[in-house]
Amino acid sequence: MRSFSERTVSFRKMNHGFTMIELIIVIVILGILSVGSVRFISQTTQGVIDSAERQRIASIGIIAMEKMSRELREALPNSIRVDGSGECIEFVPIAGGSQYTDIPILTASTTITAVKTNYAASLNTTYDRIAVFPASLSQVYGGADPGPISSLISTIAVIAGDEEGVTLSSNHQFLADSPQRRFFIVKDPVTYCYSGGILFRYKNYGFQSAMGTSRPTTFAGGREVLANSLTSATFSYVSATLSRNGVVSIDMTLSEGGETQMLDYEVIIRNVP
Repeated sequence: MRSFSERTVSFRKMNHGFTMIELIIVIVILGILSVGSVRFISQTTQGVIDSAERQRIASIGIIAMEKMSRELREALPNSIRVDGSGECIEFVPIAGGSQYTDIPILTASTTITAVKTNYAASLNTTYDRIAVFPASLSQVYGGADPGPISSLISTIAVIAGDEEGVTLSSNHQFLADSPQRRFFIVKDPVTYCYSGGILFRYKNYGFQSAMGTSRPTTFAGGREVLANSLTSATFSYVSATLSRNGVVSIDMTLSEGGETQMLDYEVIIRNVP
């Protein structure tokens, strides 16, 4: 059995505390761990923020590309043209169509007889016209009579059964018969144009022989913002032939907050007028 003095020494050893050096070492280690943890969390958070910013910028471009692609796919054949800078593209949008049984080719008239179009309820007498066999770009925008683009449509009314009568606002003579007796209902041309970091959509400015003249400069006049945060946007068009469709190429670069996204799209354009 241990003596009292031995038990006292043992008790003192069991209650021995940290030295100052040990405390300093612990504090230094904890500081290093804290700094590392903070930097790790900070970098991870910044990575998430940067990723979200890249996704947001990419979404702006993707939405703009999808809107343009959908409209360009429905463009009137042989109506797409790009300006000299490559920053603007123009086309004639199709709103409807059907086949005709009689159109004025030999002499001008205001009457067209067609298979039912189901378009009477959607008719807009301010912009809607008839297009028949648009064989070339100059014919589409030249405004000639005879030509492939008619005057404005006044009415569409059922004659009998599935036959409708389309009445034009003024006499028009079409340039040529369509091999498939096909006609399109078209609206005024639309232009997408890049300027000053913004992609604009222009509408309701009418048919013009030269591209880029007299487009609206105000939003009320028919100008809309499709996308911003752009640093460049270019368009190119390879026209269709008898054996293949046309192709529109769209290249866009978006940049904001130090993040940059580049997008490339190709849109197939029908080659059958």
